[in-house]
Amino acid sequence: MLAAGKGTRMKSRLPKVLHPVCGVPMVRHVIDAARTLGPARIAVVVGHGAEDVRASVGADDVLFVDQPELLGTADAVKRCQDAMQGCNEIFVLNGDSPLIRGETLQALAAARDGAPMAFAVHAHEDRGAFGRVQRDEEGRVSGIVERSDGDGGFAERNAGQYVFDAAWLWGQLPRVEQSEKGEYYLTVLPRFAYEAGRPGVAVEVEAEDVLGVDTRLLLSEAEAIMRRRILERHMLAGVTMIDPATTYIDGEVEIASDVTILPNCYLWGRTRVGSGSRIGPGSTLRGSTVGEECVVDASVIEESTLGDRVHTGPFAHVRGQSTIGDDCHLGNYAEVNRSHFGQRVRMHHFSYVGDAEVGDGTNVAAGIITCNYDGERKNKTVIGRNVFLGSDSMLVAPLVIGDNASTGAGSVVTKDVPAGGRVAGVPARPLPGRRSPES
Repeated sequence: MLAAGKGTRMKSRLPKVLHPVCGVPMVRHVIDAARTLGPARIAVVVGHGAEDVRASVGADDVLFVDQPELLGTADAVKRCQDAMQGCNEIFVLNGDSPLIRGETLQALAAARDGAPMAFAVHAHEDRGAFGRVQRDEEGRVSGIVERSDGDGGFAERNAGQYVFDAAWLWGQLPRVEQSEKGEYYLTVLPRFAYEAGRPGVAVEVEAEDVLGVDTRLLLSEAEAIMRRRILERHMLAGVTMIDPATTYIDGEVEIASDVTILPNCYLWGRTRVGSGSRIGPGSTLRGSTVGEECVVDASVIEESTLGDRVHTGPFAHVRGQSTIGDDCHLGNYAEVNRSHFGQRVRMHHFSYVGDAEVGDGTNVAAGIITCNYDGERKNKTVIGRNVFLGSDSMLVAPLVIGDNASTGAGSVVTKDVPAGGRVAGVPARPLPGRRSPES
């Protein structure tokens, strides 16, 4: 995997191969395609931004090879010889071609069929600077020539994705001479193969499969193509999308069958959605898990988990690695942050719960706020089971409210409330009697 280039035309501090396509860095898309071949090992050649690339890939089955000076593709591949010891076939792929598919790589391998090499090509208007495939009178590949102009017709464009017989490759690389630019290029190898009487094979592939991304414009094209593929895959697997044109789903999202996604939804990162759930309209899920038979209506769920049969929204916000138990209901403008809800909790509109534990069956009425920040640190509120919190109650943390307790509307609770206790007022004071579990 060639991933050492600077990508100067991206005009970015981020290494080119780390620019995301549908939420996944480009080089990781290429690695995923390579894995479909069941390779003995994968080596990624790193140079510019090497540490960032290593951190982003972060996979145990990937080796990294340094190319401290960017001296061309042949130099990069030569540096991988030790890493590839024992392999009889070598694929060379570009880390900035995120749309490459496993099926395309398998077609390359099949087409080589004993030839020393095969490489991907596609028809392209014969204008601009790119490597054009040369053939002899019998149609055999005789080389690749780099030109900056053409005759305006169509040419076979070298896509830069190769598969080699390993022994032949390692034997030929020392023969590659330095170009006028001071670099060493793999594009001379088809000529070597032809001159030896064993021509390589050019394999026609879909242009979008081998789209090389080196500008922000091409990045947007790759994003659109990948997004279309992702949506098609989910719909064919049983997901209903009312308006695919306004549905955005990242590459690592998992969606079960019988999920319905309404217009204007964004599913980002490592998000999981369970069967029978309805997302949207106008919802955002970021790195979250949504259980079965949930409704996420015009709401935002970030880095959090919803159990089964949870209803949020409209305009609810769950964040901060919160967990919401089964059969909970979060109304409009309810916000939960760094908190954990048990089952059957009902949190009504215009409420905020932060840094809290909320027990099963508790009622969080309209206007409830956990006052968790004292100006220096975030403090915790623990609310027991079957608690009734009256509207507009202010819960000043740190605070513990016992099971079956209740607060009166507008209370400012500054002291712990025992199980079954009833408090009201500003500040809240105990009321006579105790609240029964049924009240």
